[in-house]
Amino acid sequence: MKKINLLIGTFLTTVALSHAVDSYSDVVGYSKSSFPAGTSGHGVGFVKAAIFTGSATKLSSSSITVNGLTSANNSLAPSGGLPTHYVEITSGTNEGLNADIVSNTGTTVVLDADLSNVGSTEQIVIRPHVKASEVFAGNGSLVDYTDTLLVYNADGSTFTLLRDSTAPSGWVDPNLFTPADVVIYPGQAFLLSTSASGSFTTSGLVKSTATVIPLYASSLNYISAGNPSSNPDIQTSGLGASLAAYVDTVATLVTNGSFEQGATYLWAGAPDNFIDPNLFSTVSGVTLPGTGAILVSVSADTTWKAPAPYKP
Repeated sequence: MKKINLLIGTFLTTVALSHAVDSYSDVVGYSKSSFPAGTSGHGVGFVKAAIFTGSATKLSSSSITVNGLTSANNSLAPSGGLPTHYVEITSGTNEGLNADIVSNTGTTVVLDADLSNVGSTEQIVIRPHVKASEVFAGNGSLVDYTDTLLVYNADGSTFTLLRDSTAPSGWVDPNLFTPADVVIYPGQAFLLSTSASGSFTTSGLVKSTATVIPLYASSLNYISAGNPSSNPDIQTSGLGASLAAYVDTVATLVTNGSFEQGATYLWAGAPDNFIDPNLFSTVSGVTLPGTGAILVSVSADTTWKAPAPYKP
């Protein structure tokens, strides 16, 4: 087992990675992240093990036939108001695209997605989603009825959870005080507001494929590179590839709990790439936090194909 200590601002993240010996060269591990009192942004650096790996054939703009799927009818469908599983394309030009599963039979999966631009045959994985209840299961650092977790939705709305360690999910709806949970999507960051400092530990598989992270003009895009073992360089991360030159920006966040923006970088297009918006000079040596949050502002809906944290 290889152990790596990463210092990201004031967040100390301890990452342990180990190779699982199987045909897919999976890397498993855990990451312990600390947070200050106040508000901080975090991502999840791991995914759950796939329940299916193989090929799929597109049937329509929202459904696929999966060759070899043995799941019972609708066993992959949403439950309790939340999607439970998703499909991710793992090869070709569409690598990293993922979509929630709406329903399934033993051979067919219906997705909450438009597959019009996706090829007729793709390599895919099907994974269970990661939820807030799992990220903070048994966590003793959070204070009941005080600490909150917030995510931004594609339409600009937000969803907030209030900590209640006695609830089945560990969280409740702050308005109804009923048990609640939320999916943390690949590449999505969440905002944690806490009354005291603490830590949380995530674990799972390190992705060996890219992740397509949606960016919306109508929303605050708090996102994460989802890399538990290194901090990607902003200039080689591919983040600027779909951004509008001299309009779209990337901002880091301070890590002292004040939740202020740190440095802001303006995408200037090739060959200048990201520049300092005040000096109009290309920046170098700037890294993105591997499992921390950044804020990306875009003028039109687009995506970032975040590189795979690990390549076998």
